[in-house]
Amino acid sequence: MTRRSLWLAVAMLLVVQMVALMLPATAARAQTRVSCPYLHEAKPESKYAFTQATVIGLSYARVALHETEALEAERRAMNNAPTMSNAQTLLTAMMRATKSVSGAYTCAEMVLEPYKKSLDQKMIGTTAEYLAAVYGQHRRLNDQFLDLLKNLPDASQQPTKLADVISTIEVEREKLWIDLRKASTLTLLGLLDSSRPDKDGKLRTLLITRAERTELLERLLRAFPEVKKRSEVDKPGTHELIFIASLYQQFLTNPYKCADE
Repeated sequence: MTRRSLWLAVAMLLVVQMVALMLPATAARAQTRVSCPYLHEAKPESKYAFTQATVIGLSYARVALHETEALEAERRAMNNAPTMSNAQTLLTAMMRATKSVSGAYTCAEMVLEPYKKSLDQKMIGTTAEYLAAVYGQHRRLNDQFLDLLKNLPDASQQPTKLADVISTIEVEREKLWIDLRKASTLTLLGLLDSSRPDKDGKLRTLLITRAERTELLERLLRAFPEVKKRSEVDKPGTHELIFIASLYQQFLTNPYKCADE
């Protein structure tokens, strides 16, 4: 390989790697056919069913995170071999991962869609709309990401513009994780039975049965087994999605009474 070819390969790999760092929440444009593996029977007036749908939504987001982690491992493996072939391989992997991530976020949106029309607009309908909007915005930001990939050779000649686009998307995504945390908190608070306060006026009774509570917790832990240990959640660098899942785990294991107790 000539010196010029080596320089081009290094430059290409660096640009691809920089863009690859943006993948953690990317989702491609809506797919015409998406396979959503988690089964769910929508019941728009049931707070239990809605909470189950939100857990499934988080599970799909976890699928997207797994794809990101796999891509990051592949990116690191190529760090010491900056060749044009590796740059092309990484770019192909990014496109493949983006499609998988796209499908996951589309499924998260779809599972929440029926609940937007719930008669309970005070909690279920409004929160479902909010959550679906968060996942939808991830996809819209990804439109920018895909445009960046398509124009990668041109973008590599304008590093300042490239950095500006990437940083803008990063900031927007951080806001979306905060929004997701807020919506998840509202969902959990909606499980408290406001008609059954304790003697001190506090709410400690849930609207769901013991069996429903157990099902929600088991479903959550299948996707997020690490939230069982607080030390895992509190590790530096833990993704915000894991922290959000831990909110569910904490709530469902709190000493609340169930509706059938």
